[in-house]
Amino acid sequence: MEDNNIGFDVLKQIISSRARELEFAKYIQRFNGKTIVVKYGGSALEGDGNISSLIDDLIFLKQQHINVVLIHGGSKHLNKVLKDNNIESVIIDGIRVTTKEVLTHAINVFKEVNRMIVSEINNKGKGEIKAIGLNGSEIPITISEYLDKGKYHFVGRIVKVNPEYLNALRSEYIPVISSLSQSEDNQILNVNADTHAVSIAVELKAEKYINMTNTDGILDETGKLIPSMNLSMAEKMLESGVISKGMVPKIKSCLKALENNVNKVHIINGTFSHALAREIFTDEGIGTEIVR
Repeated sequence: MEDNNIGFDVLKQIISSRARELEFAKYIQRFNGKTIVVKYGGSALEGDGNISSLIDDLIFLKQQHINVVLIHGGSKHLNKVLKDNNIESVIIDGIRVTTKEVLTHAINVFKEVNRMIVSEINNKGKGEIKAIGLNGSEIPITISEYLDKGKYHFVGRIVKVNPEYLNALRSEYIPVISSLSQSEDNQILNVNADTHAVSIAVELKAEKYINMTNTDGILDETGKLIPSMNLSMAEKMLESGVISKGMVPKIKSCLKALENNVNKVHIINGTFSHALAREIFTDEGIGTEIVR
């Protein structure tokens, strides 16, 4: 860390007392050598300050010998590109209908987002901390089958994760993964970023899975943030409809992670400064944690 000021900058932004410093030290020791999988949604990607803060946090985690894997979305960027090209964005049951034309743009957009994130990490990491981009359009990180070709076209359902790529890289690099998959016959398929990230977290036996979006976490009936809940409570909130709309697939993917031995999952607001570090290294966190 002596050669890179990122870690000190993160600490300076968050640590305001000796007690807070001790909190950080406690969690740094606890997660040393562990793997944390982070999904950064397209909605949270908006704004240069958001991504800059995230990258500082990723570098800080890696400096503390915590293995971190980043899966990113890019839906907002893709929506803009499709609109600019007069292509309608068709969403059915929360799933983007991905025609051949839409898929071509998705491949290009996700590559661009991936390169941007990798470049920023490598620039800020100054040779000490390095990222490597893993595009599903080029490397079969996951294998998928068609979800429903007639209805959604080139959209996949993940059936297998190829961990050899990640296991070979995660100790030395920060793998940055786009939300594209491949079929057994090498057809590129668009996949839901939440389920993609959870599949990877499960395969890597991650200590934590953190979903960074543009909402504060899970809210109760009155709109108040629920800082912590267990799996049973989350299931009941889904059944009752308290959790609804776009949060439903996120929660379902989080529950899948818990049911498959990921230790803890979190939903946090990725638009907050140093949201990732605040959630991992402080007692109160900033979003909602879900435990078994």
